[in-house]
Amino acid sequence: MPQVDWNSIMNGNGQQKSRWSGANVKFLNVVRKNEAKSQQAGRDIYDEIPSISIQWPGGDETVRALEEKDKVEHPQLWAAFTAGIGPVQSGMPLKEWTRVTASAVHELAYLGFRTVEQLAEANDEVKRRMGPLVRFVKEAQEWLSAANSGQSQVVALKEALEREKNRGDRLENQIELLMQRIEANEGNRFERAKVALADEDDKPKRTRKGDA
Repeated sequence: MPQVDWNSIMNGNGQQKSRWSGANVKFLNVVRKNEAKSQQAGRDIYDEIPSISIQWPGGDETVRALEEKDKVEHPQLWAAFTAGIGPVQSGMPLKEWTRVTASAVHELAYLGFRTVEQLAEANDEVKRRMGPLVRFVKEAQEWLSAANSGQSQVVALKEALEREKNRGDRLENQIELLMQRIEANEGNRFERAKVALADEDDKPKRTRKGDA
């Protein structure tokens, strides 16, 4: 008959807790530029690094490279993560590629495309199933051909400028929305002040004794 370890049960040691018990934990891929590969290829090359995100409720998020013990401590999260991501890829992520729209990135991801390199290598059978998205295959091939040629520095510069322009446009839109909210709030305050003054004017004036 097995012996019951009452001491462990009474002291709460019956089950080992995870280091991150109580925290929000998730696995994700962090995209980082590979400087060595980029220099060798003459264009930007990114690596997807399997990572872990740990955030205590109300605290800051910590993201670091995944360790083997993380997989052991969270086997279900790891299984779901590996089932959803497929093999880790290197190359130019489609979401960083300025020639493709955000909606097209989602559609291409649904079809299994995650990098420009994968898109450029699509075969005829795959292209027949892509519908209107097939136009991005040719663009990917042309982009890679230009990036691998002597124009690689020009291509990289144009892509960098385009990304900065997109970021600038987003920032400008955010500032415009903020200014509209500020103006709306100031307008509301002005209207409330006018109403308050009008109310004061409508109130009957009190007269003191002895006043004419």
